[in-house]
Amino acid sequence: MNTLFRMRWLLAGLLWLAVLPAAWASHILGGDITYAPVAATTAGVPRYHISVRLYRDLNGVDQPDITLTCSRNGCGTLTAGSFARTLPLSQRLSGTSLGCTGTNSFGYQVLLFETDEDLPAGQWTLSVYAENRAANILNMAYSDRQTFYISSFLDNATVQQNSSPKFLSTLLPYLCGNSAQRYSFSAFDSDGDSLTYTLVPPQGGMRPTGRCGEDIAGELAPYFQLNKATGGLTTQATTVRIGRYAMAARVNEYRRVGGTWQLIGGVTRDVSYIAYASTNSSPRFTGLTLGGSAVTQPVEQLIRVRPGQTISLLLSAADADASQALSFSSQAPDVVPGLSLATVSATQARLTWQVPTNLPLGRYTATVAVVDNGCPLHASEEQTLSFLVTNLPLATRPGTDAPATAFPMPFREQVQFQASAGGQLVLIVDELGRTVTQLRAAADGRVLWQPAASLPAGLYLARGADGRPLARLLRQ
Repeated sequence: MNTLFRMRWLLAGLLWLAVLPAAWASHILGGDITYAPVAATTAGVPRYHISVRLYRDLNGVDQPDITLTCSRNGCGTLTAGSFARTLPLSQRLSGTSLGCTGTNSFGYQVLLFETDEDLPAGQWTLSVYAENRAANILNMAYSDRQTFYISSFLDNATVQQNSSPKFLSTLLPYLCGNSAQRYSFSAFDSDGDSLTYTLVPPQGGMRPTGRCGEDIAGELAPYFQLNKATGGLTTQATTVRIGRYAMAARVNEYRRVGGTWQLIGGVTRDVSYIAYASTNSSPRFTGLTLGGSAVTQPVEQLIRVRPGQTISLLLSAADADASQALSFSSQAPDVVPGLSLATVSATQARLTWQVPTNLPLGRYTATVAVVDNGCPLHASEEQTLSFLVTNLPLATRPGTDAPATAFPMPFREQVQFQASAGGQLVLIVDELGRTVTQLRAAADGRVLWQPAASLPAGLYLARGADGRPLARLLRQ
């Protein structure tokens, strides 16, 4: 019975793969726009390097150029100071095939388009419209009639200079059967700004002259959940419907200006992903050790480091399919200064971070993927690692009674922090020691508090049931 079941799943997967080239007639699979300040060429006028990254289906047509619209204090090119540029292709970055060697099954290439532009003080929307999306996207009606639209936001009237968050991974998500999997929308911000992650509808519609893109998706990110503090993606335990989907995530960045937190920028990543029938088990990260420690800690646990410190993480992975070989990869070293990844053995990789001495204090992330060599398509897991760069003394061993760092801080609608154990009972108390509410930590130790709007602003303390402090929480 088990053999027959596996053969049916394999046959279904092969039949679906057989129609991939025809189904992916549209060549755009995803994209994002980032920016960073560069030396000004006109006195008093900020200048930015703008990068547009598109993911092109290897079975589709090429993309020799794009049109970038830079809209000041509005959308389109109708507002004063707005303009458009045609950008030729600058570089073909990594090519990836998620299928067996010698095939283009869900293969894609990353294309880079770049320009330097003067952006006088204002609120800027940087956007790109591309060709129609693929047909039969299950969470998007008439998807082949919809354009692909991405945008980023920059408020350089509130702050003089700002670098946008940069996404750490070019690995497109995909679902291999019904097994739980992880991917990432995590980003790095070189200014140390506070980042929040939100799932948003993919956008498109007709190419406008005076308005922004329109929401065109139905259900947001079917089968995926997003960690609002780290950008980590995890699948939900449910039966997966085979097919193609679209999802997008928004990363907003906040900075304290004049004593209050201000939205100063944001980027969106829009991607397509597939779900397919498979008996291939996804590989898993099983734990990590810090430096020469013999103690293994959960991969999701927050790691505290100091500026100028060099930290070494040994990551271990395993695959239930014993006959398959594993490989490790990461694009994070291309974005995070001082970060490197090296394969140690068939099941281990070492991530080393020489933390820059001038890196702003705050929370940062890195991503590492482990991929098997299963056929007809590989399976993978991409793990988001969380770091807190701090000047406080660091623990010399895993585990500490010092309060954890909450995010964002201060907060308004919600705040997240880490308990010492999964399932732990957490008490939130006010400055007088009165219990405000009781929470239960998730299996990975994460605690999310969303207090009622009527709760007064002020300082609160999260404690374990044993009275030990877990986090200090300041509500605005």
